[in-house]
Amino acid sequence: MAHIVFLRASAADLTAGKPPLRGVPASAPLSAAAAAIPASQEADVAVWRDGASPLAPAAATVIGLLSSFDVVAFLASHVGGTAAALRTPAGDVVAHQPALVREVEPHTRLIEIVELMKQGARRVLVRKNITEACTVDKKPFAPFYKAELKITGTPRAAAAAGKQTVNRSSSSPPATFGCDRYCCLTREDIVRFLINCLGALAPTPLQSISSLGAVNRGYAHVEASSPAIEVSWTVPAEPRAVAVVQTNRDGTHKVLADVSAHRLWRRDYVAAADAMASLSSLNFAAGVEAHGMSEAAGVAAPLSRRLSSSRVGFEDSLVEQMMMASHGGNAALRCRSTSSLAAVMAQMLSYRTTHIWVTHGEDDVLVGVVGYMEIFNAVTRDVVAPPA
Repeated sequence: MAHIVFLRASAADLTAGKPPLRGVPASAPLSAAAAAIPASQEADVAVWRDGASPLAPAAATVIGLLSSFDVVAFLASHVGGTAAALRTPAGDVVAHQPALVREVEPHTRLIEIVELMKQGARRVLVRKNITEACTVDKKPFAPFYKAELKITGTPRAAAAAGKQTVNRSSSSPPATFGCDRYCCLTREDIVRFLINCLGALAPTPLQSISSLGAVNRGYAHVEASSPAIEVSWTVPAEPRAVAVVQTNRDGTHKVLADVSAHRLWRRDYVAAADAMASLSSLNFAAGVEAHGMSEAAGVAAPLSRRLSSSRVGFEDSLVEQMMMASHGGNAALRCRSTSSLAAVMAQMLSYRTTHIWVTHGEDDVLVGVVGYMEIFNAVTRDVVAPPA
């Protein structure tokens, strides 16, 4: 019955209450983009061409998506200092990847949206009707819509969003492009919709991720003792996450922590950049996880005060990380290779993350990672997209 879900559901079934695409023009300083990221949907904001006509297709005006990881890596490697780096135009920092944002009509079927995301799209803009806001008509899809199962994120994530204190006094607030004409769908929105349709997708969600071939064994990793700046050289396009590992005698890996855009989402990017430039990968990841780097502290506060306090925090968190490692703990979100696809989807939504590391055996050997691509490939493997 999975094909019914993907062929009968349309973009309009997923757009209730969805926001417009938010971001900054290419000429905006990096500080403005950084200030907009904590309130974004998936730890990044769009950067669009200057002077783009409001009547132009929104997706065609986007240069790329700038993530928290991109900001921290740029600040850490900039030779001119943090202040100069924050004045750099956002268009000079973001990777030019316009295909990350695509545009569809409200009647576009779910399978077509998922195919766009499998091709690399991270945002799908749904055109609104001229006289209507983004609403959802559940009647055509009523047999498969299970409203009783709602996963809205952990209390910690909700609290973090509520405590958002980014100081935007020195930069413009995030803008919206074509906000009266488009709603914006993310990959998380699609997974959240699918987990409410588990019955219709059966038996696939109940099968293990290994049996479905949903484990990406080409994961990116760095040694715990390596300089943290190496993380910025290693991060792949999808998922944008790097495992911090300890290599066992037999050459296998044990994941100790990880670094990703979602880990850095609501952090102090200046403090994180200073730490990335000077600490080891494990120390840096420990600081992100344990100390939090003055969560959402903003980029406009005095640099000297932030950098001195962040260094103390990172050094303190190293002790915590060593204690955690000695007791067999692990900061990275993990699942077993025998975990069901439904369990992994629920875990990703609960923690609002883009990936889960996969381990195997009693020694928790790292064997791969599951991200959005793996989930989409698994749930659509028996679904044939209709001809265009």
